[in-house]
Amino acid sequence: MNISVYLPDNLKNRSESYIRSKGITKNAAIRNAIELLLKQEKKASWGPWMDNFKGDSAFKPFEAYRSELEEPRQDIF
Repeated sequence: MNISVYLPDNLKNRSESYIRSKGITKNAAIRNAIELLLKQEKKASWGPWMDNFKGDSAFKPFEAYRSELEEPRQDIF
C-alpha cells in the first residue's frame, strides 16, 4: 500500500536525522513507527487506579439484579 503523509518541517528534519543515524530507509522507519504505535495501543489501559478499583461496597453488585431481567420478547434473528 502506498501512502503519502505531510510532515511539518520540524518533524521531517527530525525523522530524516533519525533515519540517517539508523541507516534505514524511510519506508522501514514508518513501518517500525506504525508497529510501535499499534503495540503501545494494544497495551493501553486505564491505568493502575482502574485495575485496582474496588467500587463502593454500599451498592449491591449488578449481578444481584439478574433475576429481575425479562426474557426476550421475540427472536431478533
